[in-house]
Amino acid sequence: MGTGAKNYQPPDWITAEFLQDVLKEYFKDDSLQVQEILVKSALSGENGSGFASEMHRVTFNLARKDGTGRFSVIIKDHPKGYTGVVAHKSKLFKREILAYKEILPRVEALLASIGDKTKIAPACYYTTETPEPFLVLEDMQLTGYENFEKCRLLNLDYTLPTIERLAKLHACSAVIAKETPEVLEFFKEAPISRNPDRKDFLSFFPVNVRCVAEELTHWKGYEEITEKMFKLAENVLQNALEMYESHEEGFRVFNLADLWVDNLMFHINNDTKEPDAAVMLDFQLSYYGSPAVDLNYFLFGSLNENVRKVHFKFIVREYHRILKETLEKLNYDGYIPTLKETNIELIKNSLQGVIAATCLTPLIFMEATGDEKLENLTSRTEEGDQMRRTNVENPKYRAFLQRTVKEFELCGFLD
Repeated sequence: MGTGAKNYQPPDWITAEFLQDVLKEYFKDDSLQVQEILVKSALSGENGSGFASEMHRVTFNLARKDGTGRFSVIIKDHPKGYTGVVAHKSKLFKREILAYKEILPRVEALLASIGDKTKIAPACYYTTETPEPFLVLEDMQLTGYENFEKCRLLNLDYTLPTIERLAKLHACSAVIAKETPEVLEFFKEAPISRNPDRKDFLSFFPVNVRCVAEELTHWKGYEEITEKMFKLAENVLQNALEMYESHEEGFRVFNLADLWVDNLMFHINNDTKEPDAAVMLDFQLSYYGSPAVDLNYFLFGSLNENVRKVHFKFIVREYHRILKETLEKLNYDGYIPTLKETNIELIKNSLQGVIAATCLTPLIFMEATGDEKLENLTSRTEEGDQMRRTNVENPKYRAFLQRTVKEFELCGFLD
């Protein structure tokens, strides 16, 4: 959601001179010149939802030795106000900057070492943490990437390129954990943790689960599920803590921990008109733990429920196949979980899927106004309660919830 795009005023520090210095250093080209810049908000659904960021798209003429052309970058800036306080206390930008500086370059290098040119994320041109943190990132629209259609869940064609990149990211991170474990140390804190600095952010989960439970009270035949959902609202944080703390043993990888449709962009093949590549956009909640964190969050939060019902086992098998193949190509000498063990891990961490379906999916169907506020997502304000009620009463979400919550109950995920 973010700080909203209404009444947008670009920061005065975004200048041609600043960007020229950044790009000269990144491209190692002292002759490079930046001219005629135009700064706009990128919070209209482009390059991620900006849940806890201010997003700017800067377009300009870029003069280089081989000619002059239009170029653009995305600047992800630390938010102000309440959102800024939560982002600072939760170290969201520190986590993302470390991901771009320490993890993603190593992933890219590992894939290149086996002749794999798969792109996982945008290039990062520049980062800083002082005086306020921000990142200057590649604008993926320049190379033909686009967002998925708003207010819709992914079909299989869009799911498979995402799963391929997720498996390769996870595989490379397992190698990194063996070779340079210290770079993953910061990411051991889970998105839901006992850290008191994350208290404001964590209220997002129980208030949204409770709103779903309140909606279910109006549905005939869902009485038992409703009771379980109210109980889950009371216990979701404690249950999640126990789930995350169980990850200290077993196969662990670098998770986005926020993998959903708004944090993805897709490249569409000109001939087939189908997606042939995807990139991941947001690493503010990144976490070193069970791969089931990303898998459950993505599969239960962003997939069309019919696609998940028919193809779930196939998708998980594809993930495992690519994970195993990549690890073997990288000569990984650690333990590789079997497909059966991967499926068991998904069940053990099923709460992550319930959280995605109840807290995240309603936001996918929400019609963005550009004026959304983080505090309304995380607190029981009148405005926040109204927004949540509107979200869960959305006919598209109700159709999704009716089928998905039954699935959760039948699988024992609400017990």
